[in-house]
Amino acid sequence: MVLISPSEVRKMNKDQRIRKLEEYKQKLFTVKSELASGGSIQNPSQIQEYKKAIARILAIMTELDEI
Repeated sequence: MVLISPSEVRKMNKDQRIRKLEEYKQKLFTVKSELASGGSIQNPSQIQEYKKAIARILAIMTELDEI
């Protein structure tokens, strides 16, 4: 399950990339806090997928000198 592909990130403008990055960071925080509070999540691989998506966006932003 790939949340976002590198080609999709490259098609976005800077503001869209920033919004998507913040969205994924918020979702990652929510999932991790739910897990830390003793709850269980439906799909444990969500954490890894959100981390990869965040890394993809940051890598492309670095490549394009937006950071």
